[in-house]
Order: sequence, then structure tokens, then C-alpha cells
Amino acid sequence: MKTINDYLDTLFLNVPKTPATQKAKEDLLAIMEDHYYELLEEGKSENEAIGAVISEFGSIDELLAELEVEKKTEPDEAFQNAVQSDEALDFWDHQRNFAFTLASGILLFFLALSVVVFADTGPVIAPLAIVSFFVLIALGVVLIANSTMKFSRLKKPLVDRPLTEETMQEASRQTLSYEKSFRVGLTLGIAFCILTIPLLLFFSEILQLTIVGVSIFFVSAGIGVFLIIYTSLIYNSFKKMSQKPYFSSDDEESGLHASKEMYGKNTPFVHFFRRPYWPCIVVLYFLISNLTESWGYSWLIFVFAGPVFSLIMEKNKYTKKGKR
Repeated sequence: MKTINDYLDTLFLNVPKTPATQKAKEDLLAIMEDHYYELLEEGKSENEAIGAVISEFGSIDELLAELEVEKKTEPDEAFQNAVQSDEALDFWDHQRNFAFTLASGILLFFLALSVVVFADTGPVIAPLAIVSFFVLIALGVVLIANSTMKFSRLKKPLVDRPLTEETMQEASRQTLSYEKSFRVGLTLGIAFCILTIPLLLFFSEILQLTIVGVSIFFVSAGIGVFLIIYTSLIYNSFKKMSQKPYFSSDDEESGLHASKEMYGKNTPFVHFFRRPYWPCIVVLYFLISNLTESWGYSWLIFVFAGPVFSLIMEKNKYTKKGKR
């Protein structure tokens, strides 16, 4: 069970690796997993079972005392500036606000695309569609730029600071608590994205309302992307602080544990590539649509753009020599 295993990894993070501690960890994992399956058989949900297992388990201090093992302690200077749990809670509150604002800004872009398709429908609707498009784009840019700059300032003081064990355990609890919401949001987001095709076909092929179909396509896709981005950002902010003993960032001017550790020598290319990628895709979409008048299917560029982006980013991941 990955969640339980991750939780144990956090607890044993500062415990010396010896045959005795490794066996103790494996035994605890087996006991916790057995109890987890017992709770499932009693009718509890996955989240309830995991939560009960973790809450009943407590700490490993008594176990370490029996094994006569002491936790490794970092030099005092290393933990003088450690991220405490109250700072983490405050950061997560800001992360929620940032996730909502960023996702809303991106949703406005999709809504802008949903109205601009009416630009050729008549002398009355066309001007309104064009004006609405620029207004929505402007609002989206303001929301994204504002929230990104504000959040970067709030996040910067935490970058490359060590995390206390208490903070990492709290992050594990928050990850567990939000897991159900994340799964629901992700599922609904994917469902809205999948619905775009049936909705487009229904309006364009059955009702012969191609423009309306394209508009609804973007609305449905926008809602789906909103849900995916919003829940993913929140969930990853918890998970990120539960898996590593320091706070890392993907900002260009980050510390040792951020982009350069993830992408190595490919970091300059990654920063050069990912920033203009999506704006270029949007420009390309409008260029192709206007030149070929293919609004009915030119939106497929977004379907292919996502996997291409993910593939290129994954190909450039690099941490240490010989490791991907």
C-alpha cells in the first residue's frame, strides 16, 4: 500500500539504516497493511482504513528505544532555519488560493475561445464575441500573472530550507486527507474533457450547430482543465513536502534541490521551452483556423499539444549522471 509505505518512509527518514531497523520497518509495514485489509473487510472505505491505521499506529519512538537506536540528528545550524509545521500550514493556505486563481485564469482562456467562434455569425453578435474574447483574455492574463508573481514571492522564503519531521508527518496527513477530493476532482475533470467530443459531435452532426458545438467544446474542456489543475496543485503541494527532507521549487532561480536537480544540464532548454509553449499553441490554433477556416476540427491541436509537452518535459528530466 503506497500511502502507508510513504508514511513509514517519512517516519524512518532520520533513522540509521541497519538490518534491525530495516526488518522493523518491514514488519511494521506488514502489520499495518494487514490491519488496513481487515478494516476494508469491516466495510470501511480506503481513506477511512488508511486514516485509522496511521492514527492508531502513532510514532516509532518506543520501537527505537527497544532497539536501542537513536534517530540521526542534523547539525544544529542545518535546522535553525527549518520549515516548521505552522509555516507549512500557512503555505498550503496560500497554495489553495493560488491554485484557484491560476485555474480560474486558464478557465477564462477557454471561455474566451468559446465566444470568439461566434465572430463570423453576424453584424451584431460578431463585435460582442470579439470584445468578449479580448476582455476574457485580459482578465485571464491578469489573474495568472498576479497570482503567479504573488505566490512566487510567498514561496521563495521556503526554497531549499529543510523540513522538520513534524512538518513532513503533517504533510503526509494532509496528503491522506485530501486524497479523496483529489481523486474526485481529477475524475470529474477528465470526464468533462472526454465529454467534449460527444458534445461537439452531437451539436455539429445531429443538430447541425457546428459553431455552438465548438463553443460548448471549449466550455467543457475549460471546466475539466480547471478541476484537474486546481485539485492537482493542492494535492501535489501536500505530497511534495511529505517525500523530501527539504522544500524544493521549479522556479528558474531556485536552489540546489529544484529545477537544476530535476533537469540537470537541460535546465536552460526546459525554461526556454515551457514558457512560450502554450502561448505559441494558442497562436498557432488561431492562425490555422483562420487560414483554413477549419474551426470544426482545428481544436485537435490542443489534444496533441498536451502529450507532446509532457513527452518533451519527461525526456529532459535528469538528476544525476546515469539516473533519469
